[in-house]
Amino acid sequence: MSAAFDTRAVLAAVAARIKATVTGVEVGLTPERASSWRLNHPRAALLVDYRGSRYGQPQRMGLVAQPRTVQIGVNVVARTLNDAYGAVALVDAVRAALLGWTPPHCKALAAASDRFVAEEGGLWFYEIVFEAETLAIEDRESAALPVLTRGNADYGFETEDITP
Repeated sequence: MSAAFDTRAVLAAVAARIKATVTGVEVGLTPERASSWRLNHPRAALLVDYRGSRYGQPQRMGLVAQPRTVQIGVNVVARTLNDAYGAVALVDAVRAALLGWTPPHCKALAAASDRFVAEEGGLWFYEIVFEAETLAIEDRESAALPVLTRGNADYGFETEDITP
């Protein structure tokens, strides 16, 4: 887990994981202008998005570090409901592809929820949401600290002089 956590890189990795394991459908990130997006694939699309984060109590250890739970959604848009490429089967396929998989700088994904969203114009809309834990760490410049040049180690039964 890194101070330089990149949400976009995590989303891209999630989309790549789905693309590698769920074939025969379009896979990508949710478009910038979702209202003007159209399903052009003959079967379905799986669209990945960032749903937000929850933060735990900060831990102050000379810098601020907080547990962070990242929520990642996958929108399922399918032309059918119950066949092999229908919305229900695709929700199951996405769950199988992502449950327990570890994105960059996170712990393994856990499923948080899935639900029917709508049926509109012959298209079925479902969503499945995953959560991953990571650590949000303050990004700061390193302080100019003195360099250790001599130490003494006490092992409880002998003492050793440590000099680089």
